[in-house]
Amino acid sequence: MTDITIDLQQIILLSQAMLNKAKNESWDDVFILEKDRLELLNIFLSTAIKPEYEKEVTVAIHALLAMDKEIMTLGQLKKLDFTRMLQTMGQGKKAVKAYTS
Repeated sequence: MTDITIDLQQIILLSQAMLNKAKNESWDDVFILEKDRLELLNIFLSTAIKPEYEKEVTVAIHALLAMDKEIMTLGQLKKLDFTRMLQTMGQGKKAVKAYTS
């Protein structure tokens, strides 16, 4: 295996771990993994890609983008859940205030 293949595999493994954590709603872990992945991505993207690896890198980037999209979708759904919960709490607070007034 070449260094580029190993680097790509590490980045993909971190992305898969992030997705699994997002599916389990372990958002703190997602953010920790993202920090590690970002460091690897910055190193990876700062090196020139040899033409013979362009296809492999393209496939890996598409896989990363698909995982990132799914993670973002899960995050948006969680945000909606929190918003609904806060709205419910706000309505309950108003009801208590109206009752005690």
